[in-house]
Amino acid sequence: MRPTIRRLLRLWRAQRDRHGGALPRRQDFDPLELGPKLLPYVSIVELDGGRLRFRLCGTGLAKAAGLDLTGAYVDELNPNKDYARYITGLYEQARIARLPLLSESVFIGALEVAKGRTQRLICPLAQDGERVDHFIGTQVFEKSPDSVGDLTMTYAAGFAPGLTRVIGDEA
Repeated sequence: MRPTIRRLLRLWRAQRDRHGGALPRRQDFDPLELGPKLLPYVSIVELDGGRLRFRLCGTGLAKAAGLDLTGAYVDELNPNKDYARYITGLYEQARIARLPLLSESVFIGALEVAKGRTQRLICPLAQDGERVDHFIGTQVFEKSPDSVGDLTMTYAAGFAPGLTRVIGDEA
């Protein structure tokens, strides 16, 4: 698990413990506490009528995606609808489990060559401590050594899902 991901997981668990085991709320995450190394890679996603909308997209994520995702719906972002369904499914797993979800993907360019890989953490949030209404997450990108040009994950020609697991207190 990457240091950025480990840090957000640690902060999420600390907030959950502070609330006696209830899910943390969106406002529990202070940008100063997130710090300058994590904040650029943080996203806040809202459940909006069954759809997922980016409410915040850190500058590091925006650069990796090739655009600022703030205000955009997950299902409208990518012309690759299989990828949009995959991402939506990850959030759904985190919502149902009410626990953080760790996942990895490989992004594939137009010539069927791996452009890079990403590892992401999606943590559920609930204003009332119970019903998931937002998620806080982070994502780390790694460009393949033989990949040329900028790595923009949002518009990769394809992807290959990798590891996906719900993280309890043991990790």
